[in-house]
Amino acid sequence: MSVAALKALERERMTRDAHWFLFDSGACVTRDEHDFEHPVKPIPDLPYLRAVLDLLLASGGLLDPTRAVHALVAGGTGPYLRYLAQARVLFVEKSRQMLVSWMVCAYLLWRGKAKAHQLILVQSKKEEDAANLVYAGQDMVNARMSFIESRLPRHLQSITHKAYAHLYDQNGTHWWGIPEGGSIIRSNVPSVLFSDEAAFQPEFGKAYTAALPAVKGGGQLIAVSSAEVGDFCDLIEGLAA
Repeated sequence: MSVAALKALERERMTRDAHWFLFDSGACVTRDEHDFEHPVKPIPDLPYLRAVLDLLLASGGLLDPTRAVHALVAGGTGPYLRYLAQARVLFVEKSRQMLVSWMVCAYLLWRGKAKAHQLILVQSKKEEDAANLVYAGQDMVNARMSFIESRLPRHLQSITHKAYAHLYDQNGTHWWGIPEGGSIIRSNVPSVLFSDEAAFQPEFGKAYTAALPAVKGGGQLIAVSSAEVGDFCDLIEGLAA
């Protein structure tokens, strides 16, 4: 098989298989500021991270719950996974240094590259914080999604335009880093809303409410945070009740 054919095969595999892109390809990397010798490294192939990816895919309607084998092995139940697939809402309580935010960023990058014309909103308390997840200007290596994209082999790269807090794919996908609140969400129809450190956003409740029409229409809401009293924790308790 020619080199061109192999590259085309890898591009096709990337669009079809998120687990291959994030883990098996070795091309999806993170940045570890605490490691002086090897600061750039592949996402570690750990069972809990595979399970998190299954949850992201299932809640996004991109994985049949019965095929979420990593989540099932990790203790997820069939009814819970079916609920995620129906509700399209995933809340993740996390500790720091667990790579969960990196995982979500990598999933959203994959989703936007694999599925055309996605509007993927990435929300944090301030626009600056959201830009640090998407693209923070000047250099592709200064934010998480742009960093992952910049380290991919050339034949797997697909982002053609960029501006502060914005990335654009050749397939029509738009990743957009936004500040907290519901106004931008209400004015658009997001395919995904990702709220990072949602418990530390005083207006997360407004964002959640604003996102529900898009979620009910087939979108996805992902909220990730370490613990803090507020709307995030209240909503988790309400959804679990």
